[in-house]
Amino acid sequence: MKKRVIIIGGAGFIGSNLCDYLLDDENEVVCIDNFDDYYDKNIKVANLKYAKTFEKFILIENDIRNHEKFINRFSGKYDAIVNLAAKPGVRYSISNKNECYENNIYALKSSLELLKKLEIKKYIFSSSSTIYGNKSIPFLESDENLIPLNPYAEVKLESEQYGKTFAEKNKIDFFSLRFFSVYGQRMRPDLLLYKITKSLLTNEKIKIFGDGSATRDYTYITDIVSGIVAALNTEIECFEIFNLGNNKSISLLEIFDIFENISGKKLNYDFVPAINGESEKTCADINKAKSILGYLPKTDILEGIKKYYNWFINVYL
Repeated sequence: MKKRVIIIGGAGFIGSNLCDYLLDDENEVVCIDNFDDYYDKNIKVANLKYAKTFEKFILIENDIRNHEKFINRFSGKYDAIVNLAAKPGVRYSISNKNECYENNIYALKSSLELLKKLEIKKYIFSSSSTIYGNKSIPFLESDENLIPLNPYAEVKLESEQYGKTFAEKNKIDFFSLRFFSVYGQRMRPDLLLYKITKSLLTNEKIKIFGDGSATRDYTYITDIVSGIVAALNTEIECFEIFNLGNNKSISLLEIFDIFENISGKKLNYDFVPAINGESEKTCADINKAKSILGYLPKTDILEGIKKYYNWFINVYL
């Protein structure tokens, strides 16, 4: 059964890939995006080039916090809201705490008010692995006593708590999907794998925070999209949290080796002191997502980096 879905932040990295997938599958998509200047607006415009070729795609260029100004653009019944909007970046949040809060919490609350007004019963929220801080890996959704290490993680945890209370009060299904180090086509330019790829092609030196030993559970964009789509097609009892990761950790030094082997080039970088507020390691336990959502990541890190590197060359060279 085809769906009518509202995607907030639909012009961004994850959002635009989700738009394309749903439209290819003949669903109807309303994309809300304020084209925030956190990075070049032209990148987001380009992200939507394919989506705009579909009759079932509607773009609302506005801020979700001002939903009263464009609520008349909606008609009929919608199946879900997917909220991928955020002021992203752990490091950015450390120096811009108030802006991080306002752009995330207020956007969440406003989008849930929109959900109530449109009588939508499903809400999918993009949470983050940063919530876990430095808990023992693999991270479990049932982990308690979480101690977020930075404002971005704090805001994501507060958003989940608000979402749970809202869902219980208003009898809706609230999915909180904790994403783990998403990478792939249309990555934001502030993300490390983008910087590595650009550096290999330009020999521009980049800064690496720490000594390269930190490990991350990198998850390819198509696997993340598959998890979101699975949530769209799954029923739950009110509120659930799901890890969307790859269940495999790899160090930054190993990532360097993969990029250098694929490109045949040496990466130009300097190590600089690590930043307080970043996790030392991440790894997702994905058994719950497998069991309930049928989530099964298919792209390993070597294949994913090859895909991304070739995509980058085709787009930027």
